[in-house]
Amino acid sequence: MIQKVRQLKLYNSRNDLIDLVNERWIFGTNPDDMGAKFGNDIFQVGANTLISKRQLESSSLKLDMYYGLEEVTEYEAFNKFVEFLNYTPYRLSYENDAVGEVFRDCVLSAITRPDISEDGMLTGSLALDFLTPFYREIAETYKPTSDTEGDGKIYAGADKPRNLIVNPNFLNNMQDWSNMSDPEGTYQLQVPSSDKPNSNILKLTSSNNKLSSFYNGWGLLVKKGERLSFRVDMKTDNNPDYDRPVIRVGYGTGEKNYKYSDFGITASSSGFKTATISFVVPEDGVFQLYLINQNWSTLATMSTYFREPMLIRGDVSDMPSDFYSGKPSNNYYVYPFVYESDYNGKSGVFQIENNSVYIGSAKGSPVEITVHGPCTNPYWEILDGSKVLQSDGYNIDVPDGYRLVVSSIVQNQRMKLIAPDGTISDVYQQQDLSRSNLIAIPEGHVTLAFHNTGDVSFVYREEYITV
Repeated sequence: MIQKVRQLKLYNSRNDLIDLVNERWIFGTNPDDMGAKFGNDIFQVGANTLISKRQLESSSLKLDMYYGLEEVTEYEAFNKFVEFLNYTPYRLSYENDAVGEVFRDCVLSAITRPDISEDGMLTGSLALDFLTPFYREIAETYKPTSDTEGDGKIYAGADKPRNLIVNPNFLNNMQDWSNMSDPEGTYQLQVPSSDKPNSNILKLTSSNNKLSSFYNGWGLLVKKGERLSFRVDMKTDNNPDYDRPVIRVGYGTGEKNYKYSDFGITASSSGFKTATISFVVPEDGVFQLYLINQNWSTLATMSTYFREPMLIRGDVSDMPSDFYSGKPSNNYYVYPFVYESDYNGKSGVFQIENNSVYIGSAKGSPVEITVHGPCTNPYWEILDGSKVLQSDGYNIDVPDGYRLVVSSIVQNQRMKLIAPDGTISDVYQQQDLSRSNLIAIPEGHVTLAFHNTGDVSFVYREEYITV
């Protein structure tokens, strides 16, 4: 009997997507080995048994594959799938009602040359070796208050939706955004204009019949029926075609384009216009947001400008009026001293509830930490109450515009200092040897505290040995 699963999607290293069980031209059945297996070294002591060693064994996914069901011929479907697999490694997306959508990194183990079956279908098999447990990524950020003495503010409305976009001010060489431009498409980061002196501007330029675009790369998970709202300032020049896409949103397997004319822009604009959209997500998936400049005209070049992108969970009416950190600028009390709200972790201190399920195979979840300069000798600690469980730090200066990136993710462990121009330096020799080295977030409730830092962000993986 053929056993189908509800959702099993595969992404390659280019972020192309194939739904292994719901495509019209390919599907997989009878998934095998989605659980966990341990190797136990045991020995007998009288009537009892002791374990001298217990280790999680590597696992894989095996599928029976069917090609060419609709739309394309059998061998065309197979060749299309092989081209997709050419870009390694992969990320498997799996979903059930208990944990929602989770991911697992993997590589190809085997794919058989398909044969025509007795019922006339082209069939084969696929095997993927897993590199990680199932996981979902959880991100947090902290930015110190910029209030000066005598103008301190305590912000009300802590339950207001916050900006979900990572790096909304286009800082530090566009980390957290991915350039999807045609080779002839270009981008430029411009200094702020006088009406918003703290907001950098992203300028996208493309030539005839070319595309220039950026998309978010932070893996935001969305659910069917959830309302999202997006706002951005934009303007254009040298643009005779106002019915072309300028914003694209994607969710799961679907996407939707929004044109200049949707926002009342019908020609070159002398100033920025605020564009706002709101929509209900039609299916579960990973949200993607694209800022687009596409030249369908015969003109040599045309450009689009963007600043202050904001995405929230909620309606347009829930949009904070102030761009920075999603704090509502018209909803605060003024105190005669500097005061930081507890938005995104008071003073860089985060309370974490890690619900990973390791079944004894690990003692914590990997985490990637990014510290933005300027700062000197940054360090951080994992605490249980007042007890320090783990710590890590670096005896270095992180200049303004630089970022220190430290990752304990096994497949991407690194200790790097990254310059604004993208130059990377290893800093493992500057690690503070008095500390416990790379940290992992333990299961349960702990505190992560940062010291000697300004802006920080981190992403940790809530992991599941089996789901």
